[in-house]
This record gives sequence, structure tokens and C-alpha cells, in this order.
Amino acid sequence: MIIGALIIKHMLGSSDEGTILSIQENPYMQYLVGLKYFQEEPIFSPELFVTVRKRIDENFFNDIMLSMHRKQMKKMEASDKENDSAGGSHAASSQETTHKGKMKIDATCTDAEVRYPTDINILEDCSREIDRLTQKLSAKAAVVSPKTHRGEARSYFVRYTKKKHKGNTFTRETKKLLLHLLSQDIQRFTNFIGKLSTSVLSCLNRRDLRNFSALRTAYEQQKYMFDDNVRSCFKRIISIFQPHIRPIVRGKAGRKTEFGAKIGVSVVDGYTYIDHLSWEAYNECSDLLPQIQAYKDRFGYYPKEVQADKIYLNKENRKLLKKLNVICHCAPLGRPKKHPDPVETELRRKASGERNEVEATFGTAKRVYRANNIRAKLPETAATWIAACFFVKNLKKFLRGLLFLFFEIHLKLLQFFENCRSEAGQKPSCRIVQ
Repeated sequence: MIIGALIIKHMLGSSDEGTILSIQENPYMQYLVGLKYFQEEPIFSPELFVTVRKRIDENFFNDIMLSMHRKQMKKMEASDKENDSAGGSHAASSQETTHKGKMKIDATCTDAEVRYPTDINILEDCSREIDRLTQKLSAKAAVVSPKTHRGEARSYFVRYTKKKHKGNTFTRETKKLLLHLLSQDIQRFTNFIGKLSTSVLSCLNRRDLRNFSALRTAYEQQKYMFDDNVRSCFKRIISIFQPHIRPIVRGKAGRKTEFGAKIGVSVVDGYTYIDHLSWEAYNECSDLLPQIQAYKDRFGYYPKEVQADKIYLNKENRKLLKKLNVICHCAPLGRPKKHPDPVETELRRKASGERNEVEATFGTAKRVYRANNIRAKLPETAATWIAACFFVKNLKKFLRGLLFLFFEIHLKLLQFFENCRSEAGQKPSCRIVQ
């Protein structure tokens, strides 16, 4: 039931509450999730979506998709055997069991739903959050809340945002004031806990403790960058509410930097598998060997050809492909030849065109199934959200292939009856045999 609800959610692109409401009103959706009779009550609470996302991961959806992919491959192999001649080469079949198929690989960033991070905005979020935690803790402990600098910090932030032309001097001046006020608020909050006792921390839930740890780390990072006059640091926090997100430098024309999880995927027969998901920036050339090994674990043989971008094809990976006897039509390293082989050039051009299927996969997953707007707040739930987007895309492709199979069977039956009529010369009559 819950998997069917997840499919409906990502097909409609609605929220958790909107999905439950849509299923509540639609009998066809209720049939999809496994209900035998129409009911007007909600099938379950929307909070169950979050619980399920915490329990499953991208490997769960990969396994479901792999079972469906294997069934389709068996049907295709059976149809190929019927079309082939009776005398087949055993050597060719044994060769196919070691290397078979094409694998297209690439990496992309799935954007999370976060505000574009600036140093001033991060310090403003920290000031607002430390004030909220102070008020909550004093209310739970039934004591007078210590004074914070929230009002003063807010006035500096509003003054900065209203200024049309913000120079570097004015930005550093505002940042210095916000850092000073935030450091005092953090110190007062820590002293406030020490005066009461550490047992009052039980009044704060896990989200509050995570936000407090994130804002302290963000303050230390901002203080370091301000003192050293630099604009980057190790594991920089861009949102205290989602501290696991890192800036991913992509170098694209539209946006040079994206914020979200970086995923390495492989496309086989039109089906997309998520082989690597990381919240840290990494070089995708390290994904080639694990993706080839994952292909062998899934299907029992190595790919016959790998189609990848130039960033994957460094010297070490070329040696690896040659060692594994995997074909990759790519331009050789070094100075280009004056008289290149036209056959090899045509093969590279064709392979580059086929590899564009990966780019189309990313476009479909982001524009249709909202993989570029991940609204889950935790790293494990966000990973499940990303995997569900690609799973629904794969499922739609499987259903299209199933529909094509029905049409193919229908056409074969029509052709069979037409052949029977042409052989008989007339419409066959029905006779009763006693």
C-alpha cells in the first residue's frame, strides 16, 4: 500500500497531505494501493511517509527495478531465440555471457529546497534559531528568559537587505556586527544551561539539538572565513536546518554551483540505477569501477561497451577498461591526429549521440518528477525521495514496454487470422463434431 502511495505521490508531484487527499477522493488510486472497496476515510496518516522514508533507501528501489528489468530481458531473449535460426553458434553465446550490453554513466546534482546561501542569511538564521531555543528552554523550565540580541541583530539584517548597492566594506561591517551578537547569544545560552542543569536539555527534541549543533558549527566557520578573509572552508554549512547539504560546483552555464546530493547513475536498456549518492562533492571518475562491478553483480556479466563523459576517461580508467575488455569509443589522450580514422570518428560520434540518453534521463527526472526540488529535510529521507523519483520514471518506462507487448500480441493474432483466411480462401465455418 505504501509503495503504491509513493508512486502516486511522485507521479502527481504533490505533497504528503495532498497525496492522501487525492487517494481519498479517487477510486482508481485506491485500487492501485490495494483496497478492494472504496472508502472515504484516509488510508493512513501523512506522517507515515516520513517513517517509511527512514526505513528504506535507494537500494530498495534498485532491487525492485532490477527484478522488473530481468523479467523484460528474459522476454527479449526468448523472442530473439524464436527469430534466430535453429543452428546457432555456441561460441557466440558463450562470448555474450561474459560481455554483453551497453552501460551509459553520468553524474548530476539533485537540488534541495534551500534558500540561496549567503553569509548574512546564515548568520540571520543562526540568530533567529538561538533566540527560539532560549525562549523554549526558559518556558519549559519555568524561569525568566535571559536577554538576547535578537532585536538588534534583526535591525542590522533589515538595514543590510534594504540597501540597494551593497559594497564589500558594508558587507564586512554587517557581518562583523552579526558575528559579535551571535557569539554573545551562544555564550549566554550555554551559561543559561549551566545555571539550570544539563537535565533541562531533555526539554529539547532531536531537531532542536541538531539545529543548535549546526548553528555553533556555522558560527565557527563564518568566524574563520571573516578573520582570514576567505570565502570557503572545509564542509561548509549552507543551511543550519539541513546541515548535511554541501555546495556542489558544477560549472554549468546556468548555475555554476548547486546545492543538494550528487548522484552517479548508470542507464541500461533505458532503466536508470543510482549507483552512488553522496552529500559531499567528489570527482565522478572514481565511480567507473564500482559501476562496472555493480553491472556485473546485477546481470552476471560485464558490459560490452561503456559510454561515458570525458571526465571518466582518465589514464587509469582507460587502463581499467582495457584490462576488463570493455569497449569505450573515446578520443585518445594527447595531441589529436592530423589524419584521424574516419571509421573510429564515426563510432565516437554515434556513441556520443547514444550517451545523450543519460542527459535525457536527468531532464525527465527533474522536470517531470521533481528530482530538482527535494523537500525532505533529513539526509536519509532525502535519499529515499531522490530514489523514488527515478523509480517512478523507470516504472513508467516498464509500463510503456508492457503496453507495447500487448499491441504486439494483438497484431500477431490479427496476422494469424488473416493468414488462415488467405489459406482457406474463405471465412472458416464452424461445424459441430459429434
